[in-house]
Amino acid sequence: MSGISSALGVISKFIDIGKEIAKLPALFLPQYQSSATDLYEICQKLLKANENLSRWLHRFRYLDLSDRNATSLAFQEYRSMKTGPEFQQMKFSCFDISSIYYRNISLKIGMWFSNQQKIEEAEGIFNRLTDADEDMVAFVFDIVIGRLDEFVDEVENEFDVGNLDRAEELRLEFKSETKEIAQQLEKFSGDLSDLTISFAKIARVPITLGV
Repeated sequence: MSGISSALGVISKFIDIGKEIAKLPALFLPQYQSSATDLYEICQKLLKANENLSRWLHRFRYLDLSDRNATSLAFQEYRSMKTGPEFQQMKFSCFDISSIYYRNISLKIGMWFSNQQKIEEAEGIFNRLTDADEDMVAFVFDIVIGRLDEFVDEVENEFDVGNLDRAEELRLEFKSETKEIAQQLEKFSGDLSDLTISFAKIARVPITLGV
């Protein structure tokens, strides 16, 4: 479970410092517009990855086993997703985040805060975000996707032989087990949405679908 706490801690700390930065008067100055744009891009990338992961977790937590066609389609689409580009998009790229951070943010953070301790804290959080691959892989693929794989295999087996009651029991167990993770991802989704909107407004750039 350390992979969960480490990965979620990285995102949580970024959101906290992001909220502080979004309130800084300095960020509204013209010379920091490019920095605000890059902060918007970072938030959007984190949000996209969070939503991609949440989407599949949510789909199976609320799977309607009484709808045989929809259930069969959900299993098929999940297995197809595992072999396509969407699979890797469930985790944000630390390399991409690092490239954006060092473009217009890293050298300017020191000009936004008057407190040296706060400067070092902010720099530390961004550096941790750019170096979180191991924790994010452990959380996204080993923990969440690993549990989804187990759930899909077990439920599909019961579903195929018509044992819908046992399949429903497994679904409820899965829903209970993943409650805290689902709630945390949903909270992140709301916070990152707010930050994405805030930084886009500060930078005076339109919100796009992103890449």
